[in-house]
Amino acid sequence: MKRFLLTLLAPFLVTPCSAEVDRCARIISLSPSITEVIYELGLGEKLVGVTRYCRYPPEAQSIATVGGFYDMSLENMLSLKPTQVFGLRENAEIRGSLQKFGVPAQEVDHTTVEGIKRSISIIGDVCGVESRAREKLATLEQRENALRARRAAAPSYRTLVVVGRMHEGDSLSGIYVSGKDGFYTGVIEFLGMRNVNTDPTVAVPMLSAEGFMALSPEAIVEVVNVDDPALKGAPTAVWNRFPQVPAVKNSRIFTLSEDYASIPGPRYIVLAEKLAELLERKERT
Repeated sequence: MKRFLLTLLAPFLVTPCSAEVDRCARIISLSPSITEVIYELGLGEKLVGVTRYCRYPPEAQSIATVGGFYDMSLENMLSLKPTQVFGLRENAEIRGSLQKFGVPAQEVDHTTVEGIKRSISIIGDVCGVESRAREKLATLEQRENALRARRAAAPSYRTLVVVGRMHEGDSLSGIYVSGKDGFYTGVIEFLGMRNVNTDPTVAVPMLSAEGFMALSPEAIVEVVNVDDPALKGAPTAVWNRFPQVPAVKNSRIFTLSEDYASIPGPRYIVLAEKLAELLERKERT
């Protein structure tokens, strides 16, 4: 019945696109990282819908929400009369539903640094701000090159990027780690670091304590998800149970709980710069 009603109401809910109408006059973003790109490109005032997790920049919090990752509302989206929706691969189902109602829904890829940069070009092209997108990409490239030069003579640490833990009582029963093809590999490579996990990312692979010791990383970067309060400010004490691991032996363990650390968006460069700062602080001691 709901689907039937939506079909009847569609002509009244959706504003058709035409050559005379600004294609991005009314944008909905289906991801916090996409919302950040939209603001970076100066398109924030055209946003009419975001997810409940879109908190940056602060202005995004005043925009109507269309749900979260698992409960996005098609009805809410259509009621906002969007002229353009941007979503990730994970949003394929809802994008397909929107397209059936004539709403353009563009997919972008934020699983890698290169994908994030491509999305800046894609959104810039779709919304007619190509020059602004090129300027943003040029600035990112300058900052990337500055980091590479800054760390050119530094050690190339074999690094494990941890994005979650599993516990059984007080014991570490498993850790979720970034794969070689993921977003974090691109970030640490700006600093000359290498991902010690050479497996591809498959729904974020998990390692046992034994597997962790076998990889024997020289550095550990632990990213604490901003939406996981149980791990907020996660202590490094758990790693001290493995004193034979070089990263632990040399106290080269870095915990990042800032929101940009767990959001694979255009602030990846801020994450890389912060990590460079932490590394250099440690190297000076």
